[in-house]
Amino acid sequence: MKTVPESNTELLSIEDVHKDIATLTIILERRQAEKQAYDILKHPSIRRNLDKLIAKGCKNEEEAIDRALKILLTALR
Repeated sequence: MKTVPESNTELLSIEDVHKDIATLTIILERRQAEKQAYDILKHPSIRRNLDKLIAKGCKNEEEAIDRALKILLTALR
């Protein structure tokens, strides 16, 4: 059974709606970026290269990725 909202029910302001949409957009973009990163990191060749960088002195995957990106950017210049 549907109920009808009371006439004095407070509605969201346009600003509230815009803030909610902006927040949802950020969350969706972040989730998409996380999925893309996961998909990239599960490739065997990338996994092997990260493991090599970690073995050569990187503390963790984050540091290995940072180092690899710096090397790549330097090579592209």
